[in-house]
Amino acid sequence: MSRLVLVWILVFSGVEIFGQEYKSDSLTVTNIEQITIVGDRTNSIPGAGQFLNHRTLEKLNQPNINHVLRIIPGVNIRDEEGFGLRPNIGLRGTPVNRSARITLMEDGILIAPAPYADPSAYYFPTFTRMQGVEVLKGSSQIEYGPYTIGGAVNLLSTAIPTSCKGFALLSYGSFGTNQQRVWIGDSHKNFDYVFEINRFASDGFKELENEGKTGFDRRDVMGKLRWHTDENKNIQQSVTLKFLNTTEDGQETYLGLTYEDYKVNPLRRYAGTQKDFLNMKHNHISLSHTILPIKGLTIHTTAYYSFTFRNWDRANSFGGKSIQLILSDPITNQEGYQIMAGRSNGSVEAQSSDRTYFSKGLQTNAQYIFTTKKLNHTLQFGLRYHLDQSDRYATSSTYNMSNGVLIQTGIGFRGNRENQIRNAKSFASFLSYDVRFKGLKLSPGLRFETINFDFRNFGTTDNARLGDALRSAENNLYVVLPGFGANYEFNQNMSVFGGVHKGFSPPGMPSVSSTTGQAKVETSVNYELGCRYNKGAINTQLVVFLNDYKNILGSDNVSGGGAGTGDMFNAGNANIHGLEMAVTYDVLYRKGVDAAFKLPVSIAYTYTYAVFKESFINGGGDLGSGPIQKNDVIPFITPHLLTASIAIEHKKLNATLTGRYTGITRVKPGRNETVLPSDNVLYNDVNAIAGFFIMDVSFNYSMSRNLSVFATSNNVTNNNSIVANLPQGYRPNMPLSFNVGLKANF
Repeated sequence: MSRLVLVWILVFSGVEIFGQEYKSDSLTVTNIEQITIVGDRTNSIPGAGQFLNHRTLEKLNQPNINHVLRIIPGVNIRDEEGFGLRPNIGLRGTPVNRSARITLMEDGILIAPAPYADPSAYYFPTFTRMQGVEVLKGSSQIEYGPYTIGGAVNLLSTAIPTSCKGFALLSYGSFGTNQQRVWIGDSHKNFDYVFEINRFASDGFKELENEGKTGFDRRDVMGKLRWHTDENKNIQQSVTLKFLNTTEDGQETYLGLTYEDYKVNPLRRYAGTQKDFLNMKHNHISLSHTILPIKGLTIHTTAYYSFTFRNWDRANSFGGKSIQLILSDPITNQEGYQIMAGRSNGSVEAQSSDRTYFSKGLQTNAQYIFTTKKLNHTLQFGLRYHLDQSDRYATSSTYNMSNGVLIQTGIGFRGNRENQIRNAKSFASFLSYDVRFKGLKLSPGLRFETINFDFRNFGTTDNARLGDALRSAENNLYVVLPGFGANYEFNQNMSVFGGVHKGFSPPGMPSVSSTTGQAKVETSVNYELGCRYNKGAINTQLVVFLNDYKNILGSDNVSGGGAGTGDMFNAGNANIHGLEMAVTYDVLYRKGVDAAFKLPVSIAYTYTYAVFKESFINGGGDLGSGPIQKNDVIPFITPHLLTASIAIEHKKLNATLTGRYTGITRVKPGRNETVLPSDNVLYNDVNAIAGFFIMDVSFNYSMSRNLSVFATSNNVTNNNSIVANLPQGYRPNMPLSFNVGLKANF
């Protein structure tokens, strides 16, 4: 009893990070620096989880996280700019727009610029500096909020090595795409470190009519410093400081193409976007303390702070006509279209949307592993206190299109289009308990979260924010989210798992202008049932899932096809269910034989069926506007997703061919026959995007123990496909591209 009292005193003394399940009682501090949510537990967690380690990423050589995540079933992605810098990710039917409805983390810490106040992930970590990625779905993800319906994605940055090591990468390819990455680190008796610099840049594959740039330049500097006790100390502990600085300059636009222009040249960019530019800065610092005070108990506490600035300056209207109006009917709005294309002179209105975000908090996770007779117990308790803010200014300025060149004619005063501050404060806690008896593992859990939203709109005439036209609103809410999972191992090769948990998504900022009322909390009762079989040459996982929504949320953002108010609104009850399958089989495997070559074949398939369960009048945004009928299909959730790969692997070389199929995707609610982009079909009448298939190849060859060469080719068949009709107009996939490079370990 005295030992349990001590445990609870220690548990309640901290506040939360999300950590791995530690298996060894003799675990030392040097092994607990990397925070994972799945790690090596993929065969024992009572839910669907996948972990892609650094070996998998090195074989693929993919700088685009969209391509990598597609090898995991249950992940739905909408491409946008072609390089995966701002991915649109959904899990098990959650909306994909700006990855705003999943929990995004780096090393276990929330990474969206303002995950509560303004969750759209306009900043997303540079994937080229990551050494692993984890995706967790199902009842196990109750620990990782605030978005607990679809799941969580955790990116793993470069870990501190156990000895003096370094790594360098240099690559160059199509469209001037290039990367330079160097890291070096070491572990000493009491002090360890790793420092990394990474640059990822491209001239871009889009073609501006004035031959202007359409690429980007992103740079990262990261460091981790760790002090830890001697390994022979009775009480092991460490303190780790992590810092990160990211900058990006991008000639990126929201504007795509009309269908007629897409047919002529899918890579074209209109002259009216020649001034479109994204400027972004991101800084992160965290201080983590880990202690193993008694046998079986680990407490990990982290204080963190992130600052993000993003200003996206882009064209907004041509000849007094909005982009959406021009796209809807270029013939009727011919004057605006000709100005947009740079073929006629006329007025252009542009908007710079600068936003300053901060996110800070203190979190702790205490985990206690103990045994009583034939039962193994893991008790985990976490707390997190979090604050974030989004400070938004949007400023409209004027230009004149003159002989295909944009000339600025007026600068508006700051905030003349948007002038508001969004604040959020949250306190979250969870308690989970795993008990194992022989092959059976039961995992009940409970999450509690209370959130305060504070919205202040200063109006478009008060750029000094004196409060003369201030409209404000607050929203306070709390939720209790129970969950239960189970995993049964028949033997070391086969197991079944299942679970049920209540999921939750915050309703966003309270509106001061909505005519449909304030949005309510989105909840869902989520069910899953699955099995795993891993033996010899074969590795499989099959899962069926059902998400039963109440008050499913929609949002009104320009990036999702809305007017840009940022308002959230409810769309009633909904039902999303489906199947996930992942299979890997080594064709050349022979039991007891150490084959010189391996020939693994992999398949990842997802089927998702998503419908509204009641009729209502929708308010706009990413779910469209107007009447929606019961059993109408929910848009932007692709029913059929398939990724297949075949690889040849040898100790000195490996090559992987990957094919990715994305099925027909509805872009408007409905049950009627799909209308695809085609001749004489107006943009607003299109309700679906055709399916497409893309093939990539990756090759690695080790020239020596420390030096290797690699090459990749994306879209090897040069397939020309429309991958999205958002944010504004039709967008192409990246055409055939090549990339070659060198990797050095030292």
